Amino acid sequence: MDITQPSAGAGATTTDHGSFTEQKSQMSPLNNGGGPPVNYPAYPYGGEPAPQEIRIIAPPVQFRRFGNAAALGLITFGICTVQQSMMDAGMSVGYGHGTRSMTAQSISVAGIAQFAAGLWQIANGDTFEGAAFTSFGAAWFAKGLAQVPGVGVEAYQNNESPDLVRKQKGLIALTWGFWVTILLLGNVKSHVANIVLFATLNLEIYFECAGAWTGDERITKAGAWFGFFCGLSAMYNAAAILLNEENFWFNLPVGNWYTPTPLRDEEGDLYEE
Repeated sequence: MDITQPSAGAGATTTDHGSFTEQKSQMSPLNNGGGPPVNYPAYPYGGEPAPQEIRIIAPPVQFRRFGNAAALGLITFGICTVQQSMMDAGMSVGYGHGTRSMTAQSISVAGIAQFAAGLWQIANGDTFEGAAFTSFGAAWFAKGLAQVPGVGVEAYQNNESPDLVRKQKGLIALTWGFWVTILLLGNVKSHVANIVLFATLNLEIYFECAGAWTGDERITKAGAWFGFFCGLSAMYNAAAILLNEENFWFNLPVGNWYTPTPLRDEEGDLYEE
């Protein structure tokens, strides 16, 4: 069955393609002479594009982009880390007190919001930040959920010996220390502000592990101080992303020290490592 399109106006040509009549408008910038839309670098699908009269003009999937969610992941992590570290170090309410007030923020801010930021970064193609934010977001969510009455975690731990609970927390901190060490090694070519963030986070977790296993509050408090500076570093990194020359007077310094070595591909074109 033949499909007859409306007659082309002035400045248009009509080409027969067997079962239908394709109209190519030489005046329309969306048609571009029957080729792909001019605002896209290449037609993403196989075969010839359909006539403009029956074609839906929409950005293909590979041209859709999310905004940079790194600032969201950093600030949610930084705020809750600073608050938790101040309580663990006894800066405000005394050592070991007030941590249950962090339950809601652990679940919603450092948990759900940070986890969502990680998913957005994965959608943006940033595997490193996506893995970091989603893993820490899930950990904060689990930490907050464990403090909710009725879940059963607190009641279960109350039936165990304090030494056993303490050593379990140390084991959890140790395994997370392995993961944070991997993240630190993956940042050695990054800027100094990022390196400081993950270095202080490593120190916080390993000091927390040592304090839990030994039962020495001084070691745990020292780890909390490292966590305090880690949270401040995360907040600074978020500010460095948000405050730039477009909306601020200057770019915040982050200490870029590594210059990628220019390499050549098979065609001899230069690209960065």
